Amino acid sequence: MKSYIPVIMASLMVGCSSSDSDENTPQTTPTEQETPQETPTDNTDSDNSNQGGDSNNDSSDQSDDMQDPVTVDRGLYFPKSMVVASPFGDSSDEEERLYLSRGPASPTYFWATRRIDALLDGETPLLDVFRVRSFYRTGNNADCFGPQVSYQGHPNSADPATNSGTLPSGDLGLWLASDSEGNACSVAQTNALLDGTKERSRMALMTLASMVSAAIDDGAGLPEEGTSIDLTSQMNSKGLSNINFSAASISLNSGIWQYNVTLEYTVGSSSYDIDLTMTHTPSGDRTNYTGLLNYSVEGEVGVSGIEFPGGNCTQNQRTLVGSLAYERDAQQMSLQARTATLCGHAVSGAFNSDQQVDVKNKYHSTDNPDGWSENFAIFGANFDLTSLAGDYAYVWQAGVNDSHSRILNIGFNDATLENGEAHFGYGTDIDQTNGLIQGFICNWAGPGNSHTLQDYTQRQFFEYDTSTSNYIGTDHRANIEYAPTNSCDYDGTGSFVFDIDVSGVLGDISQEDASTAFNNDLWAPTDPTLTVAESILARGLKVPDVPFTWPVDE
Repeated sequence: MKSYIPVIMASLMVGCSSSDSDENTPQTTPTEQETPQETPTDNTDSDNSNQGGDSNNDSSDQSDDMQDPVTVDRGLYFPKSMVVASPFGDSSDEEERLYLSRGPASPTYFWATRRIDALLDGETPLLDVFRVRSFYRTGNNADCFGPQVSYQGHPNSADPATNSGTLPSGDLGLWLASDSEGNACSVAQTNALLDGTKERSRMALMTLASMVSAAIDDGAGLPEEGTSIDLTSQMNSKGLSNINFSAASISLNSGIWQYNVTLEYTVGSSSYDIDLTMTHTPSGDRTNYTGLLNYSVEGEVGVSGIEFPGGNCTQNQRTLVGSLAYERDAQQMSLQARTATLCGHAVSGAFNSDQQVDVKNKYHSTDNPDGWSENFAIFGANFDLTSLAGDYAYVWQAGVNDSHSRILNIGFNDATLENGEAHFGYGTDIDQTNGLIQGFICNWAGPGNSHTLQDYTQRQFFEYDTSTSNYIGTDHRANIEYAPTNSCDYDGTGSFVFDIDVSGVLGDISQEDASTAFNNDLWAPTDPTLTVAESILARGLKVPDVPFTWPVDE
């Protein structure tokens, strides 16, 4: 067996063009990302409600852009080729496929960085591509992951009132091998979970990049050392519908670029603040830099389009915060993205001393009423910008009161990204995670449930199918089946039946028979001297080295 290289990043469902597509244009190869590109204007997304007629300051003459050394070197002031997107994702049309020998024909990562570069280079007006709803995009579960499953005669029930019922959504892991579109469930779940992070980070970077082009193309130029420029009027001149920029500036101090934007999004008679900040430290050229992007987005339960879900916070007002720390050394990129939903508006203490979202800032109704209450997620990545091969991990925790985090580790067999395997399982509380699965819980929310970690994971092999443009996963190449009991098995001596095929009807297939024993087919370490975490590492997976550190070392 080949050594597995873990890879996991955010995107939409595999095999479909990304729904955020501003247009369908041929994609560049990875090596083209470091040269000035001739990118057409993005203007076809049907979600764009910005029809204002004000002039836009992003556009510039392409021939002048290619000759102007300040414009060519815009990557010295801004992170080039940096975004959160999935190597599973494919943003090209069938007719425009360029890489038939690798997984996604035109990876979303390269598509997204082209879109950001188009704003940075002044080739695309912000008006054409700005989508305020991207800041409100949240992750979800694929239809194959953790569906609601009905049961009767549960063997861990000590109360007849809980003997039958329905297990809630989100807790059963990789329940089916594929989603409804034919994608391997591990791939579909990865993309579904991380779609929000991709959208928010991309739109934030596009907005900030447009400030660079506005400053240069308006003739004012970027600030000199020790100075700052105010671009509020330029940003408001872009004519974005229902958007008012109350602040927009770029400063340069001790070689560090600082970007700040505050915009107000009007919904009905109310306004909601979206704050974006980024510190960027270049190291002599566009391929070596470090930095940190932060965002804060106000939303409200009950207001269509800007709701952040979760039941721990009693307030309707919520604030979604995010941080994206990045380091680039030539063609090697390292990322750590954190997101969380906090209770209320005008929150305090959202970021730690490193300015990452603070995992220890936990909600308490009296002691810390504006801490994070729902949906904390951490994405770590260390990968090659040419192939996207590298080390990746994604950890999430649905609520502040959960006992364990959920973890996906995904590995490709080689740099072509054509096939690999995924592991899903559980780990410590997210404030102590190191990004690695520690075991599995089979009865998370059923009657008599136990959260004691079992020495298992769910494992699934996936392979790219050029005929369907999907990463397919099959039952016979997966170890994902188990009974939702404390032991993960059922001995066939009781009256337990559960909806294995999620048909909504108990007993409609032969396996759904109370007299039939159900032994789990989960993946387990082959060396009994190794823990689950050690066994995953022994397969060749690695937890990425991320900017700053994982919470376990904070």
